Amino acid sequence: MTRLLDARTSQNASYGNTISIPLPASTAVAIAELGLEVTGAGENMRVQLTGIAELAFPTTPPFDSVISFSIVRGDVDSLVAYALYSVSVSEVNPNAVQVVTINASDYNISLPPSNELVYTLYIFCTADATRIGMESFNAVAYSD
Repeated sequence: MTRLLDARTSQNASYGNTISIPLPASTAVAIAELGLEVTGAGENMRVQLTGIAELAFPTTPPFDSVISFSIVRGDVDSLVAYALYSVSVSEVNPNAVQVVTINASDYNISLPPSNELVYTLYIFCTADATRIGMESFNAVAYSD
């Protein structure tokens, strides 16, 4: 039978237009980190992860601009998930707000010696942008 081990949220901004944090072009930035307590986990440990962020652009971004999300477990060498978005702007609203999301699963995870799984959510954009909120990162750990 499946058991819930832990559930956590890292919430930087609950609503849109509530923060104003520069995101320099071509610079990956950690926007959220959380730790899951997995003491007593059985076999088949898995984690479901979701994230959302909202960006605004000070000028019309170049046509080929992209935004990417990545989730890592532990250190930066343990990539769990990656999502890539094309920046879409229109002539009507060239400085459009972009909302990006990620949904991922991490499975067959070994129990760490510390009994804590740490995940970090990174965002990257090829054009200068501003993080305006909402920003949220959620994780839920289960095992058999």
